[in-house]
Amino acid sequence: MRSFLTVAAAAATLAMIAAPAQAAIIFSGDHSVTVNQTDPGLVLQTQEMAATLNFALELGETATINLFKLYTTEGSVNPDDLAPKPISVGFTFTVPEVFGGAVGGTTVGQYFYGIFDKGIVTWANGGSHTFDFGNGGKLLVDLDDADFNGGWVDLNPGVAKGAKIKADFTLTQLPSAVPEPATWAMMIAGFGLAGAALRRRRETAVFA
Repeated sequence: MRSFLTVAAAAATLAMIAAPAQAAIIFSGDHSVTVNQTDPGLVLQTQEMAATLNFALELGETATINLFKLYTTEGSVNPDDLAPKPISVGFTFTVPEVFGGAVGGTTVGQYFYGIFDKGIVTWANGGSHTFDFGNGGKLLVDLDDADFNGGWVDLNPGVAKGAKIKADFTLTQLPSAVPEPATWAMMIAGFGLAGAALRRRRETAVFA
């Protein structure tokens, strides 16, 4: 019976090491935006809505954060505004470790037979990008396409009619747990006890 309990304890230690921690992971970081600010192309500006990125996620959970407003002060869509221009949102996290990347896309002006003008932002890859962190952890970032400053005949310029750009952050994979030194010591001790118990059982069987 004692040998069985020793082996069971060693197995429990292994199971504890193999199972990843299920506690929420805290994320902290920042973002930056790069847009077209000169002609040719639709001249754009941004108004920040989130000074920092701070949220906690368990596996499968999503946090939605309003990042910034995208807008133009131009009064109408001109021929030069019909050329797509790049836009990029960079993310830099410092917690749980330093990691990040960027989501790119395009902005363009559009008019419909001089009746309705608007700006459009379209994100590459549907706005989705996965950032790797830790030992196999994955954080999915998703941005939505949007229209901004739409107006009849001409644009409706200014921040009030701009597009609110938000990001959905989803924890799609937990990082693998890395055993602490104390846990390694427990595991080694458990294996040693299990081995000793098995040796004693063999020796007992021989003398019997």
